[in-house]
Amino acid sequence: MNAQLVNLMGAAAIAVSDQIYAATAMATGQSPSFAAALVIIDRYPRVTVDVLGQYLSLSQSGAARLVERLVGQDLVTRQRGEDKRFVYLQLTAAGQVRVQAIQQAREEAVGQLLTPLTTAEQIQLLSLLTKLANHSPLDDIAEEHLCRFCNIHLCPLPACQERVEQWQAAPTG
Repeated sequence: MNAQLVNLMGAAAIAVSDQIYAATAMATGQSPSFAAALVIIDRYPRVTVDVLGQYLSLSQSGAARLVERLVGQDLVTRQRGEDKRFVYLQLTAAGQVRVQAIQQAREEAVGQLLTPLTTAEQIQLLSLLTKLANHSPLDDIAEEHLCRFCNIHLCPLPACQERVEQWQAAPTG
């Protein structure tokens, strides 16, 4: 393995992460977990607090406090399912607007990092990143944590599209 490649890959990953965190914090005026929660709730209507916490690597109490903040700002509502044991989260209209702002901020931040690359180099990088992502040994929860800011509609990975389709087709509880 090329040590320089490993070193630069690590630095690039941190640079991208830092840019996304800063951009989403700016778009929401809140923590990265706050922004990521909105993106995940948008991706998975009817997600529960417990599942949201798993996707964000938060404790149950941390996820509950985060949801309280989202509800308190009228960005999310709680909905009871047919099975009264479950409470599902859904975005409000204001929450949907905020998700659009988060996604735009993320796209602009990462786009700035790509400006030194030519169009051909960007296409080559997309191909390489897709190859790396397709060989990820992560389980569903770890993948969701990794992709917590992703715009699922732009993802080239079939596994991501399939997971969202399965979620959307699942019966409500």
